[in-house]
Amino acid sequence: MSMKTQISKWGAILGAFVILALMLASCQPAATPEATEAAPEVEETAAVGEPITLPFVGPLTGPDGVDGQGGAKAVELAVNQTNASGGVCGGRQLVYKAHDTKSDPKEGANIASLLCGDTSVFGAVADYNSSVALAEAPVFNECKISQVNYYAAAPDIPKKGGPYTMRVYPPGQNMSIYLADWMINQKGYKKLAVIYENTDYGKGLFDAFVAEVEKTDAQILASEAVLKEQTDLSAVISKFKSLEPDAIVGMIQYQVGAYWRMQARDIGWEVPLYGSDGLFAPEIIKLAGEAVEGIRTVAAYSVESTDPIVSAFVKAFREAYGENPNNPAGYAYDASTAIIRGLNETNCASREALQQWLLANIKDFKGVTGTITLDEYGERAFAPGMYTPIEIKDGAWVVVEE
Repeated sequence: MSMKTQISKWGAILGAFVILALMLASCQPAATPEATEAAPEVEETAAVGEPITLPFVGPLTGPDGVDGQGGAKAVELAVNQTNASGGVCGGRQLVYKAHDTKSDPKEGANIASLLCGDTSVFGAVADYNSSVALAEAPVFNECKISQVNYYAAAPDIPKKGGPYTMRVYPPGQNMSIYLADWMINQKGYKKLAVIYENTDYGKGLFDAFVAEVEKTDAQILASEAVLKEQTDLSAVISKFKSLEPDAIVGMIQYQVGAYWRMQARDIGWEVPLYGSDGLFAPEIIKLAGEAVEGIRTVAAYSVESTDPIVSAFVKAFREAYGENPNNPAGYAYDASTAIIRGLNETNCASREALQQWLLANIKDFKGVTGTITLDEYGERAFAPGMYTPIEIKDGAWVVVEE
C-alpha cells in the first residue's frame, strides 16, 4: 500500500469522528461454517479487556448482494472510526466481521447459531431480508444477542422476533402509506397498477398499500407478483398497458425496476413509475441508462444533504470506499452506532445489559436516517421527515422539487 493510499484511508477514518460524536451524543435517557439452528450454550461473555466483535449479517452475493455490500461497508466504517478513537468500553478493540446470508433464511439461522457461540458478540447488525431476519430471530433471542435489523421491512418483525429483536428501519407499512398519499392526494393519480415481488418484503408493502388505497376514491386496476430475479416482464407490461393506468407502483428491487422500464420502452409505453426504496440504487442507472429517467421513490437521506451527521457520513464513506453510500448503508451505520453506544454505556457488561439499554435509551437518537426512537417492542416509531422523495433526473438520483 502506498503512503498516499494510507494517508487517504486514515484521513477518512479520523476525519469522520464527528459523525460518531454527533450521533452518540444525541441519544439520551464471509463464509459460514456448518452450524445447527439451535443456539449453543454460552456460559459467559468475553473476558474483561478482550476484543468485542460487531458482526454484519446480510446478503453479500446474489440479487441483493450490491445492497448488502453497502450495509457491510457502513458497519466496517463505524468499527474503524471507533477503534481509531480508542475502541469501546475503556479501550477494548472492536472487531468487524461480515457474514453472507445469500438471502437464504437457513443460511441466516446457521450464521446466528455460529455467532451465539462467540462470547465476543453482544449485538449484531442483522438483517436485510425479512424472511432471513425472522429465521435468525429465535436463535438470537435464545442466546440473548441483540439483533438490530437494518433493512427488513415486513410488518411486526420485532414483535414476532422477540425481545432481543429490534430494528432501525421503519416498518414497511409506513412507506406504503407515504407512497399512497404522494401518488393519490398530491399527484392526483386515480387509476393504479401494482407490481410487487413475491417475498415478505413485497407482499407486506403491497398489502399495506392496498389498505391505504381503499380509504380513497382511487382504484387498483390490476396487480401482479413477480420473482425477485425475474427479467422477462413483457406479459405483465402488456396486461397493464391495456388497462391504461395513470401510474405504476412497484414494490420491487432496482433490478426488476430497470427491466420493467427497458421493456416498457421497447413497446413505446411511457407511464410514471413510483415505488418502494428497493428501487433506490446507483446500479439501476448503470443497468438501464436513460430508460429509468423519472422513476420516483423514497430514501432515508440524500447524499447531498447539508445535515451535519449525514454530510459527515457521506464524506467519510466516499473517502473510504470511493463511492456514495446506498440506502441500506445509512440504516446499517445507524444500527452500528446504536450498538456501539450501548456497549460503552454498559461497559460491555453482558448481552442482557446491552439489550436492556437499547430498548430503554434509543429515544430521539439523531442518526443518518433521521431521528430514531424504539418503542417497547424495539420497533422504530414513525417520525415526521422519515422519508425523502427522490427521482432519477439527468442520470442521477436527486431530491424531488415540486
